[in-house]
Amino acid sequence: MKICVLGSGSKGNAVYIESKGKAILIDQGFSHKEMDKRLNMRGLDPGKIIAILITHEHEDHIRGVGISARKLRLPVYGTAGSLTTKKNIFNGGEDRITIESGDPFTLGPFDILPFQVSHDAKEPCQYSVSSGSSKISIATDLGFVSTLVEQCISGSQLVVIEANHDVEMLKTGPYPWELKQRVMSRIGHLSNRNAAEIIYNISSGKGTPQVILAHLSGENNTAKKAEAAVRELFEKFDRKLNRLVIAPQHEPTEIFEL
Repeated sequence: MKICVLGSGSKGNAVYIESKGKAILIDQGFSHKEMDKRLNMRGLDPGKIIAILITHEHEDHIRGVGISARKLRLPVYGTAGSLTTKKNIFNGGEDRITIESGDPFTLGPFDILPFQVSHDAKEPCQYSVSSGSSKISIATDLGFVSTLVEQCISGSQLVVIEANHDVEMLKTGPYPWELKQRVMSRIGHLSNRNAAEIIYNISSGKGTPQVILAHLSGENNTAKKAEAAVRELFEKFDRKLNRLVIAPQHEPTEIFEL
């Protein structure tokens, strides 16, 4: 499998996953033109995309879903809550397919497991995607990592996980107190420390997965702080850390291959 995070943060999110000549998008939070530009930056062919999967209805994850689905004639998969709460995104010309968290399904070469997460959206989910012996998991936009989430992403060779904020930067930063409480709550976002702990917890004798830290806040985090939080925890317990990359907002990551 190949994976490229096309961009991650409050201004837009999308993840491209490819296997055996077919691809899926998880979220499409950019304009269609911007998405196409980012695919071209990494030599990725939009003609390979067979579906768009959405995690939840917040605009930074679905801004371009409708137009991209219509232009590329792609079905859109999501929970009932995700598909029905932003009607202005769709015009009725899309093939919208309702899924349920916990019910796996297959798209081309991909075996997909949507799993429930805690976030301030109507019916949010995230995804584990397998093809052959390879497994990739996406876990962003969640307030805490439940036992279920940990079980679903365990065994992945690559994990895209949220490291949204540094707690001290958030507490002393510019957000109003109500928003700070929301971000730190169980329906908000994972901190750097939260991300470090889940990466550590899912590491096993088979080795630590490759990790892409995603959805970093532009106001309450830095790439340096996010990376340091993960590395410090692994060093504390003398455990080897595999490849660790930060997903930027304004350009795609490199292409990872499994």
